Amino acid sequence: MKVAITHDWLNQKVGGGENVVFELAKLYPNADIFTLVYNPKKFDKLLPNRRITKSYLQHFPSIVKKHPKLLLPFIKSAIGQWSFDDYDVVISTSSAWSKNINFKEPTKHICYCFSPARMLWDSWPGYLTDQKLGPIINFYIIRLVSKLRLWDYYRAQNGTQFIAISGYIATRIKKFYRRGSKVVYPPVELTKYIGLKTKKEDYYLVLSVLAKYKNIELAIRGFMASGRKLVIAGDGPDSARLRGIAEDADNISFTGRISDADKISLLAGARGFVFCSIEDFGITMVESIAAGTGVIALKGGGADEIVKSGQTGLFYDTANEESLNRAIVNYEKTFLAGKPINNSYVFEKFDTKIFRDNITSIVNSIYSGDKK
Repeated sequence: MKVAITHDWLNQKVGGGENVVFELAKLYPNADIFTLVYNPKKFDKLLPNRRITKSYLQHFPSIVKKHPKLLLPFIKSAIGQWSFDDYDVVISTSSAWSKNINFKEPTKHICYCFSPARMLWDSWPGYLTDQKLGPIINFYIIRLVSKLRLWDYYRAQNGTQFIAISGYIATRIKKFYRRGSKVVYPPVELTKYIGLKTKKEDYYLVLSVLAKYKNIELAIRGFMASGRKLVIAGDGPDSARLRGIAEDADNISFTGRISDADKISLLAGARGFVFCSIEDFGITMVESIAAGTGVIALKGGGADEIVKSGQTGLFYDTANEESLNRAIVNYEKTFLAGKPINNSYVFEKFDTKIFRDNITSIVNSIYSGDKK
């Protein structure tokens, strides 16, 4: 079976989506990898001895490649230049474009979908309003996005088999593409948390990219109001603004970017893990529970599939500091009063091995079904 793997970008960050690519590369060691833009300095050591096919966007100036929205007018033609006639199976990992490849029988295409493209669907037209670009540019973008929406929808009707990263994403695939999908949770490396000894210290933890959509300001204002200690681990484009909000709060500290060892230590030592946004999945919640630390999560999205209320954490229903702090009070009465975190299910449901087994089974079934 000759396999190709596609991914939107292998250019800047190494996050959950990129980790899926790495796991697929391990499962299919001879697979070729296709991506719109590739950064060899960052990814060659993570994908050694691979044949990487880039699009013509690779030749654009670096400053342009760092801002994907500037590449939107060229996305369709860049995807369309790839040919997959020599492959039995193509596995695309996508939150935007790489799922929209051209292919024809007998090649099979499986999309591991992180999310339908948000700027085209959920965030439109609010995304445009936030940009404040003026009427002429707005007119151009409206026309461009309208064409991309049609392209995105119709390419999803071409026989692609969808796998969703969560039930939440499966409902969005159904809503926007009118397609069914199987759910396979993304890989979370949990072996390092097995048998981990925890000694709780006097702080709560936020572990996240510091970006505005993560809504970390909610946690800051909630903890400023309560006086409880909060550690915020991570870095990102919203860092300066968030640090400014918490500037006079002695109970709130920022660590910046941390190592994997420090992440495990912080998760294990926290009184609780605070989650403030609606996410497609939520790997850090899984890791926190595996480390024996309960989660206080805004209800909705992937949290509903990860957190078991009363066993591994509690929810709050409204994204404001009063609702968050009420949930923390209830959390302390429940879990910090002696009730243990019942975390055994995360190892059985979310570990990397489960991902590998499920993906292998689906790919083999689709491929062998074509041979019958």
